[in-house]
Amino acid sequence: MSQQSRSTFVLTDPTEILAALVGLKDVRVLQYQRRGHEVELMIEQVVDTVSCSRCGERARVKERPVVSYVDLPVYGAPMRLAWKKHRMACPNRHCDVQSFVLADHRIAAKSCLLTTRAAKWATVQVGTGRTVKEVAGELDCDWHTVNDAVTTYGAALLDADRKRLARTSAIGLDETSFVRLGRYRHTSFATTVADVEHHQIIDILESRDYKDVARFLDRQPEAWKNQIRFGALDMSATYAAVYSVVLPNALQVVDPFHAIKLANQALDEVRRRVQQERLGHYAGDLVKNPASGLCQPAWVSMRSRRPSKIFCRPT
Repeated sequence: MSQQSRSTFVLTDPTEILAALVGLKDVRVLQYQRRGHEVELMIEQVVDTVSCSRCGERARVKERPVVSYVDLPVYGAPMRLAWKKHRMACPNRHCDVQSFVLADHRIAAKSCLLTTRAAKWATVQVGTGRTVKEVAGELDCDWHTVNDAVTTYGAALLDADRKRLARTSAIGLDETSFVRLGRYRHTSFATTVADVEHHQIIDILESRDYKDVARFLDRQPEAWKNQIRFGALDMSATYAAVYSVVLPNALQVVDPFHAIKLANQALDEVRRRVQQERLGHYAGDLVKNPASGLCQPAWVSMRSRRPSKIFCRPT
C-alpha cells in the first residue's frame, strides 16, 4: 500500500509566521499589547482602491476608528482583537452616501462584539449544553456579549436549517411559563412548537396568543403544511383554533398527560360529591373528635370508624 503524500509548507519569515498564527486573511498585524493577563492584538485590513458603491467615485480615508472584539483565548490567556477600521468618505457632493465603513465578515459580523470564529465557537458550546455564563467566563467577557452573539448566530442557523421542518408529519403546541414581567409581575407564556414524530423542538415562540402562533405556522411553506397529518395540543382553545384555521386537515390529538389529568379531576369531583352525600363533609375538612374534643382532618376520623358502618351494604 502506498502512503498518501501530505502537502506541507514551512514559513521562515517572521511576518508570515505571525500572519499564520493570527489565522485571518487579508489583514496586517500592527501591534501586540499585553495588559496584565489580557492580550490585545491590533490589526487592519489590507485594502487597495476603494470606490463608492453608489456613484463609483474613488473614496478617501476619513477616519481610522478602533473597535475591540473578544477573540478566542491564546495559550490559556484571554485575547482581544483591536480592529483599526477604515471609515471612507465619498468626494461626490451629490452622492447620497456620505461615508461608510469597510467591513469583513471573516473578522467580525456587524453589531457583534465577538470575532466570527469566537462567535461560532460560543454558539457551538452553548448548543452542546454549556451555559452562557460558563462560556463568558472562559472568554473573560460580559454575559450579554456572549448571549447576543449566540442569539444572532443561532437565529441564522435556525433559518438555514430547513430539515427540522421538512421531515415531520406531526407537530405539537404547548405553552410554558417563561418569565414574570411588568410592575405586577404578570406571567409571560411561551409556545413550544415541537416535532412530535422525531422528538425535536422546531421553534419557541415568545407568545401563546392566537395571532402569533397562527402567523408562525402560516408563514411556513405550503408543502410543509400539507404534509402535517396530526397536531398535538393540551386541550387549549387557542391552539385548537390555530389548527382549525391554519392546518384544517390535521387531526387534533390531545396529549395523554392532560387527558389523564382531566380524568383524575372528574373522578375527584365525583368522589367529593359522593363523600359529601354519604358523610356530610369532605375528606379534607376539619371535624371535631368527640373523644378528644380536638379538630382533626376528616380522613383521620374516618379511619377511627368501623368499616362496617361506612361500607356495609343494605340487606
